[in-house]
Amino acid sequence: MKTLVINGCSFGQVWNPSMEFLQELGCDVVVNLSKPGTSFQRTCRSTVEWVAQHGSPDFVMIPITYAHRWELPAGDGTKFDNIDGNWIPVQTPKAMQGNKSAEIRQKYGQNKLHELSRLYYELIPFTTGYWDKLFMEIVLLCDFLQQRNIPYLMWDMCNDFDPKILIDHPHIQKAKIIQKNRRVIDIFSFCGNKHMWRSKGAPHDEDFNQHHLPQEYRILEKYLVNYIDERLR
Repeated sequence: MKTLVINGCSFGQVWNPSMEFLQELGCDVVVNLSKPGTSFQRTCRSTVEWVAQHGSPDFVMIPITYAHRWELPAGDGTKFDNIDGNWIPVQTPKAMQGNKSAEIRQKYGQNKLHELSRLYYELIPFTTGYWDKLFMEIVLLCDFLQQRNIPYLMWDMCNDFDPKILIDHPHIQKAKIIQKNRRVIDIFSFCGNKHMWRSKGAPHDEDFNQHHLPQEYRILEKYLVNYIDERLR
């Protein structure tokens, strides 16, 4: 049995790959490590952890989540997940306003997490700061997978990066390393979620940061298969 590992946020979790897609990759089994509201930091950590526990999968698919998200090992230590330990996801205070966020705040200290999150996002003045962190994590995860000869494919799922923003920021030249890597679909020209909406005929002012139905991921699968056939085979 050959295994496909998928890892990302909720955009990855709702994806149920078709049998046709699995056959194109030469895989039989899907392990979906994705979790809602999580960061690429978590994608890196949990992918490495899964490989450490189970060995190399036959293919890894990484839909890159929002650059501004992060995580903390702030669990109370009473329950440990095999992959996530006591790490918890952190987003903006507004994004964390929900039942899960309320549960986390109750467990880990009233509104401490909310206050920490507020200070964190107030202290980072530019979007490029989040991008810089994400780009470094992409480079490192790619190197980890390549050193183990694990086939993989990554693509931006929801950031819709604008390359013009980088013109005045020479310290983010690591983006060029990513652009030269054929196993990362050009993050400045392709956004998976936006591609799905555009393929459905959505208007240009559509809010792309919404989830698709599982069957609508077939649009994305077709794009990924074509990309693999044209660029990686």
